[in-house]
Order: sequence, then C-alpha cells, then structure tokens
Amino acid sequence: MSFKRYSSRTQAGELLAKFIFDCDEMLSKNLKSKLDQFFAFAIPNGGIPVAEGFCAYLNIKYDILIVRKIKIPFNPEAGFGSITTDGTVLINHQLLSQLNLSDTELQHSIELTKQEIKERLKFYNKLKSPEIEYEKLIRDKRIFLIDDGLASGFTMLAAIKMIKKYKPKKLLISVPTAPLHTIKRIEYEVDSIYCPNVRNTAWFAVADAYQYWYDVPESEVVEILKKSKFYKII
Repeated sequence: MSFKRYSSRTQAGELLAKFIFDCDEMLSKNLKSKLDQFFAFAIPNGGIPVAEGFCAYLNIKYDILIVRKIKIPFNPEAGFGSITTDGTVLINHQLLSQLNLSDTELQHSIELTKQEIKERLKFYNKLKSPEIEYEKLIRDKRIFLIDDGLASGFTMLAAIKMIKKYKPKKLLISVPTAPLHTIKRIEYEVDSIYCPNVRNTAWFAVADAYQYWYDVPESEVVEILKKSKFYKII
C-alpha cells in the first residue's frame, strides 16, 4: 500500500495519534483511563505543529524541548554533538575524533551552544532553572517525544538522554516519518517508537513525507503556542 503524504505537520500529528490507537491496544487503554500519567515534549521548530495536532487529538499537555547542535568551529553549518534545554550534552565522539579540536575549541563551542539555548529559553519566557519542574513533569510519567521526523536521529538521542535523567515510567518516541536505519539506532534507547512512515532506504529526507515542506519560522511557533490549549508554560 502506497503512503499518502501528509498535507501539513498538524495533520501528521493527528494521524500519528490515530496510528497509536490502531497499533497499540494497551497504550490506547491507558490513554483513555490514565490520561494524567501522560505528557509530551516537542522539539522546535518543526515538532511544534506536529505536537499540537498530536496532543489535541489525545488531549494531553506538552512542552518544548530545545535541542541545539554544537557547531564545528570551521564549519558552523555542521555539528559534532547536541545540547538540550537543561544543559544535557551529547557528543558524537566518532566525528569529534576526526576534527582535531583543542580542548579550548571544544569547550568554547559547547559554551556558545549553551548560551544560544539560554537565549531561546528567554525568548520563550521559560524558567531560568527548569530542572525542578522537569522532575515533576517527567518522573514516573509516560512521556512522548515528538518531532516532525527523524533523519540521523542524533537530535532525538540528545532529547532522550535528557528525559532519562528525570526517570520517566515510559519513554515513547512519536514521529511521522523516519528511515529504518535510524529507527534501529534508537529503538533500544526507549520503550517504544511510533512512526507510520518508516522507509527502508539509504537516501532519506523528512521533507518527502509532506506535500508542502518549509522550515517553520519562530513566528509561527510563537503563534501556535500562544493559541494552544495544550501547551504547558513552565
């Protein structure tokens, strides 16, 4: 059966939620009877409209989880790791070993990324030290991690590392599209992965799963969050 591309990220989120009901009977029962045990985190920018459709369908709350790549000094378009909202660092050691960066260059890149995240947190009016709130939101809860798709999966791995620090009951990845090799890369790090469009191909682009693809601007993210009934401001 051929895959029909998503008309929008919001629709992708709705279909993703329906997919869960169709393929996981036990989780569906828990979503109906234990709704207060669920919470979601969305990775900006593309993950926000997906989360809005997803959480509206399931009637659960979500928050943003910022992930920024640690840029290579001589090639700022590329990165050798990622840092999350609360300062969790994930390094791609295989790539780092090929870059011949000094300790000073390494630490400088990390500090620049942490500063960028602080600026994003300020932009979204987030708490300066959200760790206590994350503890309350995550510990012993069933947590969905949402993005508009996976490519290499490294951004999601950084988000997974952060969430695990706060001891969730279950960690569930929900994405509209991903390549099979990335699913296999991260499936052992989480309890379940829900993805309606898994493609077994060497060449993969998240954009191919959407009829109309564009980079979501921050102005759109702000507008979605401002109007949302499901976004939890912390």
